[in-house]
Amino acid sequence: MLLQGNLKEFSLPNIFQLVKMSAKSGALTIRRDEAWGKIYFTNGLINYAFSVPQQLPLGERLVQAGLLKPAQLKQALSAQKKAGKEGPRIGTILLEKEFMARATLEEAVREQIQDAAFDFFSWADGEFSFSAEERPDDQDVLVEMNVENVIMEGCRRIDEWELIFEHLGSLERIPHLAYNEGVEDRGEVRLTPDEWRVVVHIDGRADINTILRDCGLDRFHGAKVIYSLFSSGLVTVSEPVIDGIAKGVSVCVRGPIDFYNEVFLTTLTDSNVTKQLRVELIDEKEVEVPIVAGTLTTVEGESEDADELVATAEVLVYTSVGTVSEAAWARVARDASAFVVLVNANDADSLRAGRRDVDFVKKSDGLPFVVATYTSMAEDAVEPDAVRKALGVDHGVPVHVCSLRDRTSVIGVVRAAVDLARGA
Repeated sequence: MLLQGNLKEFSLPNIFQLVKMSAKSGALTIRRDEAWGKIYFTNGLINYAFSVPQQLPLGERLVQAGLLKPAQLKQALSAQKKAGKEGPRIGTILLEKEFMARATLEEAVREQIQDAAFDFFSWADGEFSFSAEERPDDQDVLVEMNVENVIMEGCRRIDEWELIFEHLGSLERIPHLAYNEGVEDRGEVRLTPDEWRVVVHIDGRADINTILRDCGLDRFHGAKVIYSLFSSGLVTVSEPVIDGIAKGVSVCVRGPIDFYNEVFLTTLTDSNVTKQLRVELIDEKEVEVPIVAGTLTTVEGESEDADELVATAEVLVYTSVGTVSEAAWARVARDASAFVVLVNANDADSLRAGRRDVDFVKKSDGLPFVVATYTSMAEDAVEPDAVRKALGVDHGVPVHVCSLRDRTSVIGVVRAAVDLARGA
């Protein structure tokens, strides 16, 4: 049976029904950009599935769920490697060693199938193809699931996901642990293992996207846990700091070393930073861009009495961390009012490495920028003119010597950038 195409023209439930009606065996491969996965059928029934990169391998999934000890998984994987390609797979080894009951393992496989199907059901487009008689290479404990049940569960999860969005709003919002009278009236609060996995990542700084990435649960179940905590009054959510971009003065920090960029933000805000995963649509692809952001209160003016402040304003200062493309950086920086370019001044080579960041800033609609030099090994600061020459910038660009762990020094750099943005 030749079955291939795009989900825009042929929906996943229709594909499932077609495979069922023809009672075919094989693998349905679904791919969208870097994300992909497979759903395996035997005589029209679904017996295994996985998706990448959303899901953990089955063994790690069992460990995360508390159904298998890490040492047991390590022992089983070692036995599988020793047995070679012709030996038993991980499922059979777990059963032979009596690490878990067959019913428990089969239920975990069913849950993985549902999670993979839910991932694919949420796709508006993607290429698919069916390979007859293909079977999973690394799994030998399979189940049988009726396609109608999988479709119904997938649709139910989509409805539940919409409800979660309706109440939590954007996944870029920030969860906070809360305590109110309703919680007090209930007395002792008992959390489930999954709730603990989420709660330990709620620090008032990480957004929901970041917590879902780090908690070890799949996105759907992780979001359900946060929604449950929110509904019970144990968690509140606030708007992300990053929403302040384009609503006032914002300063984008860029430098060649993520660690030092983040140290700059941490020092500036006295460790009160927010970490977010911002999703940008670039070349029709959804790209996750990690953001670290914080705010600084600045004085907008003074009264006749120099000691009396007239007004203050919140300035958003942010940077991106991790492996981020220039296109993603351009999206993140497009609404900035000014830039701070951090340059390592240990030696001439380190200085020249800052040219890439300066060139990026120069292409950003002529926005003003400040160069801040720091040293991680050298003791002597480099003269501003030598810095300008190494970076290829003119004499009008301010160059500041910055101590990354001195808050006064860091604040001085940001205020210089703010002054440029305000035309001071």
